[in-house]
Amino acid sequence: MMMDSKTYIREFEDADLKKVLQERDRIIEFMHNFEKSKLPKKYYERDPSPEEVYAYNLDYLKEICDLIKVKMAEKEEEPEVVDASPYAAIEKIVSKFDDAKQKEFLEELKQKDAETYYKFMEWKVKG
Repeated sequence: MMMDSKTYIREFEDADLKKVLQERDRIIEFMHNFEKSKLPKKYYERDPSPEEVYAYNLDYLKEICDLIKVKMAEKEEEPEVVDASPYAAIEKIVSKFDDAKQKEFLEELKQKDAETYYKFMEWKVKG
């Protein structure tokens, strides 16, 4: 049985922004795979069904996005000195690619070095 969205989000209220962003990405990845019928067969042999998990994930995604807004606002209140040179270097490389290649590059970065990926994305948003 899946938990309601208010109970679910309580698990992340004390988590750092990085963990919350990772959870958002996990939810989106599941939903994307479900929509494209790319879930492994084992998901269809479980209870709750993928359809039910998908429905709950819609509610979870809203809650997690609301929490991201709060955590981003909290983060903006804290001045942080960041050495931007590695992120500027990544941006310089990525800017030379077309959209598809940019997405591919960033996905590969996320797989190889999630911490750098998330810091780069935060740096880029704050731009």
